Amino acid sequence: MKILSKWGISVVTLIALMSLVSVACGGSDDEAEPAAAAVAAPAAASAAAPAAAGKVTVTFAIAEVSEQFGDYPVQPYGASPGELNMGYYDQLLVHDGTDPLSPFLATEWSINDAGNELTLKIREGVKFNTPEEFSSHGDFGELTAHDVAWNLNRQNAMVNPDIRSGLGAQLGGTFGEAVASDDYTVTVPMITEIFWGIPISEFDINDTTVVIDSKNAFDTVGAEAKKLVPVGTGPFTIGEWEPNSRGTVHAIPTHWRETSHIGTFIVVQVPEITSRLAMMQTGQADLGEIDFARLPELPGMGLKFITTMSDKDTMTLSVIWPGNLWTDLNAKTGEALTPWESEVFAVDHPWIGCPWKDKCPYDDTDNPDGISDMEQARLVRWALGMAIDREGINDVLQGGLGTPIYQELMGPKFPGWDPSRTVTAAAIKGYHDKYGGTDWVEYDVPAAEPNYKWPWKIPTDLTEAGRLLDLAGYPKGSDGVRFEIKMNKYRCETGDVCLEQADAVAAGWEELGVKTTLLTEEYGAVVVPRMANRTQAYPVVKNCSVETANYPLDWPPPPSDSTFSRPSWGCSFESKYLDYMYVNINGERSKAKREALHLDMVDYYYYWQLYGGMVQPPRGVAANPDTIESWSSRSTAAGAWGRPQHIVPAK
Repeated sequence: MKILSKWGISVVTLIALMSLVSVACGGSDDEAEPAAAAVAAPAAASAAAPAAAGKVTVTFAIAEVSEQFGDYPVQPYGASPGELNMGYYDQLLVHDGTDPLSPFLATEWSINDAGNELTLKIREGVKFNTPEEFSSHGDFGELTAHDVAWNLNRQNAMVNPDIRSGLGAQLGGTFGEAVASDDYTVTVPMITEIFWGIPISEFDINDTTVVIDSKNAFDTVGAEAKKLVPVGTGPFTIGEWEPNSRGTVHAIPTHWRETSHIGTFIVVQVPEITSRLAMMQTGQADLGEIDFARLPELPGMGLKFITTMSDKDTMTLSVIWPGNLWTDLNAKTGEALTPWESEVFAVDHPWIGCPWKDKCPYDDTDNPDGISDMEQARLVRWALGMAIDREGINDVLQGGLGTPIYQELMGPKFPGWDPSRTVTAAAIKGYHDKYGGTDWVEYDVPAAEPNYKWPWKIPTDLTEAGRLLDLAGYPKGSDGVRFEIKMNKYRCETGDVCLEQADAVAAGWEELGVKTTLLTEEYGAVVVPRMANRTQAYPVVKNCSVETANYPLDWPPPPSDSTFSRPSWGCSFESKYLDYMYVNINGERSKAKREALHLDMVDYYYYWQLYGGMVQPPRGVAANPDTIESWSSRSTAAGAWGRPQHIVPAK
C-alpha cells in the first residue's frame, strides 16, 4: 500500500477500505475472519426455469434510464439500459459456459469448406411476443428465417448504409446480404474468413451481435410506431417507459426456454449512488448499480454484493498506450496510411516509439548509444508498468474483489495464463520470421538487454523500474524528475472509483520520478475523437475492448487493436503484426493452431507493453438479501449485469 498512501485518494474511502484489508489480512497468529465486504456473494448456477412466470416485482435503481429502441438501425448509440439486458430478445447463439457459439434460436450453424458462406438453421415454433403498445394488432406470428435474414441485413452497414449504430460496421466487415433459402434456413455470404467466432452471439463477440426483432410487427405497425417498441421472442415485453425517469417490462406467462422467476422488472433512474443505496435500505429498490468504492459499506447497511455472471466475466482496466502507430497500411481497405503525419509524433514523447526514420518529424536527440527510439519507448512503458501497484489497487480500491491483470487480455482468470512465462527479444524476432514479418517496422529492433526475460506476471518493482528508465536515458534530475507525462482519466467502466484507480497509477509514477499530470477532459467529446483519428498521444485509464476473461484460448485480437477498426474508435495503437493475427486467427480452421497463434500474440503485447494491465473486477450489483437471492446470467461482454429472467427472488 506504500504507493497508494502517497497519492490523493479519498481519505474516507482509503481508511474504510484499509480497515477492511487489515481485518482480512491481519498478522495475528489466529487467522482473522474475512470481512464481509471483501467477499462477493458467489454467482449461483442459473436456477431452473419455473413452469410459469413468477408474480414478484423487482425494482432496480440505475444511473440512467434512456430510450429503448425497437428499430435497431435508427438508434444513434446504445440505450441505457441496453435492450439486450431487458429480456425482450432471444439470441441466435449463446455462451453455454464453455462455447460462446452454442445454439439457441439457431439450432445449428456451419461454415462451408470454402469459408465463404454461413448457414443457420432456425428453431421452429418460437413465437414473437405482442407488447401492450401493440395489443390491438394481435399476434405477430412465429419466428422464421425471413425474420433472421431481414435483421441481419438491416443491421449490416454494407447492406443497409443508413444504419446509425457503429455495430453495423462490424457485421458489414463480416457478412454480405443474408437470404432465407426456406422458412427455417438462412445462408449468409462471408466477406472475411472467420472460423473462431462469428459476431451473432449473445456473448457479444467483437462488441457485436444481432437483434432478432419481428419483421411482421415492423410491416404491420410501420417504422415510426415501431421505432421505440422492441418486439422479440424473449421472456419480457416492454411496458410503460419514461426516459430519464423509469421503465417497466413484463414477463410473459411462459417462454420456450427461459420462463422468468419474476413477474415485473422496473428500472428507476437514480444518478447518485448514495440515493440508490438508501432506496435499497428502505425497500424502494431491491437492486442497485454499485461503485466499487462503496462496497465496504454494504454489510453495515444490511445489503450485499452479488455477481451477475461467472467469476470469469470480469471487466478489465488498463493503462492504454495509444499513439504507437507502426503500420503504413490499412489492412481492411488496402489503402496506404501516413502515420508519421499524426499529431502523436509532433514531439518526442518518451513513451511513444517512432519507427519511421527520416519521416519522423522531430530530431531524436535523447537516445543513449545503441538504443533506438522504439527500444527507448518500450523500456519506458515497461518501467511505468512495473510502477503500477496492482495488488494495492485491487485490495484497497476494490475491497479485494477481483484480481490483478498484466495486459488487458491476460491475467489469472484468462485462458492460457502462465505466471511463470517470460518473453525475450529473440522470441519476438522469431515470431516475425515465422509469420513473414521481416519487413514490418518493429522487426528485429535491437534490444538494450537481449537476454532479458520479460515476465508475464509483472511485479510492482520501483527499483527495477528506475533501472530501466536509467537505461532508457531518463535518469532523475536534480529536482528528482525524470520526465513529465500526461494521462487521461474519467468515470470509466469501473465507475467513480476509476478516477481513484488512475490516481493510484499516477502515485506510482510520481514515486518513480515521472511527473504526472492527470487530465479530466470529457471522454466522449474530446478523447474519443482523438482515439478515432489516431491522434491521442497520452495514456488513458479505461477498458479498451476486452470486457470479459471468459473467452476460449483461441481468440484473436479485438478489431479495436488493429487497423480493422478504422475509421471508427480504436485503442489507437496499430501494427502489421496485430493485423496479421486478426486475419489469421479468425481465418484458421484448426483450433490448436489458433491457440498457438493467440499465445504468440499475447507475447507480442507483453514485449511491446501496449497495455499496462491493472485489475479485473467482477460484474455485479448491490442487492437487498431480504428480497433477492441471486442473479446469475449467461456470459456476455455486453453490460455489467444480466437479463431479468435470471433474477431469483428470496423465498
